[in-house]
Amino acid sequence: MPATTGSARRVAVLRCIVAALVVTVLLAGLGVLVFWLVVRPKPIEYSVARAAVRHFNVTSPPGGGGGATLNASFYLTLAADNPNRRVSMRYRSVAVYVHYGAGEVAPQLAVADVPDFHQPSRNETRLEVRAVARSAPVPDWTARELEHDRSDGEVGVEVRVTAIVHFLVGGVKSRHYNMRAVCSPVVIGLSPSSAKSFRGVPCDVAIS
Repeated sequence: MPATTGSARRVAVLRCIVAALVVTVLLAGLGVLVFWLVVRPKPIEYSVARAAVRHFNVTSPPGGGGGATLNASFYLTLAADNPNRRVSMRYRSVAVYVHYGAGEVAPQLAVADVPDFHQPSRNETRLEVRAVARSAPVPDWTARELEHDRSDGEVGVEVRVTAIVHFLVGGVKSRHYNMRAVCSPVVIGLSPSSAKSFRGVPCDVAIS
C-alpha cells in the first residue's frame, strides 16, 4: 500500500511539472503575440550606401591547378534604417561577408566583424565596414573571372549581413531573433574616383 501511494505521488508531481511547463510555453507564446499585435513593428531596411575596393590583386600559379588567391580591401557603408516609432533594437554578433556571385555556393572573398550596437527608434544607423581579403583562397574559375573584372575596371559582389537582434519596447526586451540581409549585385569600380559615382543597393532582409 505505501508503495502504491509513493507511485501516485510521483505521478502527481510529474503531472504538475508538465502542466507548469505547458503553461510557461503558452504564456511565452502569448507574450510574443501581444508584443507584435500592440507594437506592430515595421520591417527594418538595409542598403549598401557606399562601396569601394583598394589593393585589388589576384595571384594565380602558372598553369592553374589550384592555389589562386585574392588580396583586397572592401570599404562598405551600410545603412540600417529603423522606421519604428516605439521600437529600438540591440544588435550583437554582427558580421559582414563579401561573396563573389550570388547564391549559397558563391565563394567567400572577405569578412568583417562589426561591434555590437543599439539603434534608437526612427533612426538610420550607418556602419563603416572594412572587409579584408588577405591571400584568400579562391577557385581557379573565380580567379579567372576576377582577372576579367580587373581588366573591365569593376567587380560585382554580393554583400551579406548576419546578426542577432533584440527588440526593445519601453525597457522590455524581446527574445533574440536572427537577422540576415542580402545585398546584390553590388558593383564596385576599381578606380579611386569610382566611389563618387557608386549607386546605393537595397538589401533583402529576413528575420527569423
